[in-house]
Amino acid sequence: MPDNLELLNFYNIYNDRRNKWKIGINKLNFNIENYKNIKTKIFLYVLWSILLFIYIFELLLNLLFVIYIQNINIIIKTIFIFSIFEIITVILLTTQGIYGYSYDSPIILQKSSQSFFILSIWCFLKLLFYTILTILLSVFSNSNITLNTQFIYFSNKTLYFNSLMKIIITISAVKFVLTFFTGQKINYVFSCIRTSTILKNKIRKDLEKKSFLFEDQTYGTFTMDFNV
Repeated sequence: MPDNLELLNFYNIYNDRRNKWKIGINKLNFNIENYKNIKTKIFLYVLWSILLFIYIFELLLNLLFVIYIQNINIIIKTIFIFSIFEIITVILLTTQGIYGYSYDSPIILQKSSQSFFILSIWCFLKLLFYTILTILLSVFSNSNITLNTQFIYFSNKTLYFNSLMKIIITISAVKFVLTFFTGQKINYVFSCIRTSTILKNKIRKDLEKKSFLFEDQTYGTFTMDFNV
């Protein structure tokens, strides 16, 4: 962190020099430090909080079904098991993302972004599976095909099961969108930090070419008076 603050001072000096001589700044680097501002911090922490809330809400909802519904079928049991593993995964990934963002660690943020992307693919595949399964079971329940009673409800419970699956599908869709968006946002922060590091290294090299370093780690510039 101290090194980042030192390089940030170099960045400000470099920025001032470029502005003084009217040299244009690349648009990619113009607001490179915006990922550190209060607005971005609030947005990220709210996004992580909403994501955790959705996953916890789904887990509690599935737990409610498992506890209070007698003769629960295999599908609901499987969904509940999935939700347990997912909440553990998203808590670990959120903790990893917060740590990487707090300490400006591009490596951790890159891993977190990739993991969220993989999790979003899993959410999408699960959403697709739930949708297809619900359609197939609805078709079978309206036909004369006999199914295992542990697999699907019959008679008046079939309608209840379909309504339950619609709720789960809706939550799964929200989870997929939020998970994918969170991964994209973390990847944006990672790109900003990486680009910022590259830019600051270039600034340091530019300064070292025309400057000398005092013992107290401050820079002084060589000057030459051509009138002497």
